[in-house]
Amino acid sequence: MSKLDSSRRTAGATRYALLILVVLLAGAGGVIAWVLHANRDVPIVADTAAADTGEIHREGAPGGVADLLKRARASVAQQRLLAPAGDNAVEWYLRVLKQEPANPVAQDALRELFPFAANAAEQTIGEGNAAEAQREIDLLTRADPANYTLTILRAKLQAQAQVAEDHRRKEEQLAQAAAQKAQARSAAAPVTTAPAPVVANNAPPPVAHPTPAAPAENPAPHPAAPAPAAVAASTSPVLKRRVEPYYPDDARRTRRQGWVDVRFTVEADGSVSHAGVIGAEPRNVFDRSALTAVERWQFTPGTRDGNAVPMEVRQRIDFHL
Repeated sequence: MSKLDSSRRTAGATRYALLILVVLLAGAGGVIAWVLHANRDVPIVADTAAADTGEIHREGAPGGVADLLKRARASVAQQRLLAPAGDNAVEWYLRVLKQEPANPVAQDALRELFPFAANAAEQTIGEGNAAEAQREIDLLTRADPANYTLTILRAKLQAQAQVAEDHRRKEEQLAQAAAQKAQARSAAAPVTTAPAPVVANNAPPPVAHPTPAAPAENPAPHPAAPAPAAVAASTSPVLKRRVEPYYPDDARRTRRQGWVDVRFTVEADGSVSHAGVIGAEPRNVFDRSALTAVERWQFTPGTRDGNAVPMEVRQRIDFHL
């Protein structure tokens, strides 16, 4: 075989191989184009479906931990510790712990906020809003179920409810007594009817002839001088139910002792109102405990001229270990 024939055969084989390669590439391109066209209108729903089910929480997304912490800090800045319901600092931090039970930021914040939130709940109790106070106490219970302050708040709320119930019953009793008194007075009043004169038929009506008055032999005696008014007697209130004050944890821990002078009013129904501290040693240590106890005391009310009247009382409460 000559060298020329060999070169021609090699060139022919090369052209045949290139032709096959071109055909294969064209087929692969067609398949890829068909696949892309078929999948062009298929929506991608994996992330949306996961988001709808609430299973994906990205940092910084609405409802995520970062957003809840941001809302909680804003509530603290605006002094919304326990109210309004659904938008307050304690609830936001509790939602953080629901997503991340070990979140240190939320745990530390609830621990630091608890005393201030407890004071807010106590103010709500003092305002007489029992339903709102119960909601706030329940919220504090979720934050720290074992805190002793909750026992104090529950006791104060219960005492206030008892005082309100006693006051309602007293009002009902007074209303019933007034109604019975009015009914008895009406029944005791005599009913007199002047008899009608009897006139005979065809008889002229009687004519009244004046009778001359007899001369007075003795002048009428002078009216007796009025007796001097009796001095109104009064009695002081008498304590009949005393509630001992609780000993503050910090004072017990540091072995601190002292006293608190309290001034308050014993109302006509025996309840205590307008309690306030007029002196204490040391100051601002036992004040709250003393007021909380005094407001739950019950008295036999003081009287003046036989009637129960409000009276002011001063009392010193000692705190000793």
